[in-house]
Amino acid sequence: MIRYRTILQVVCIATVALVMLPVGRLLFPFVSAELGRLPFEAIEAVGSAALGFGLYAMLG
Repeated sequence: MIRYRTILQVVCIATVALVMLPVGRLLFPFVSAELGRLPFEAIEAVGSAALGFGLYAMLG
């Protein structure tokens, strides 16, 4: 059972990374003047974590 959970976590991480990396690159030029780099990265990290945990909860 532990092996299944580990594989599921890796799949969730990969899925979130595949979505958030391109989305972050697309959005950054539009919001960088308002937020700056560090706050944008923090928001992106929180959004990624929330998306990953939500995906894991739905599948697990």
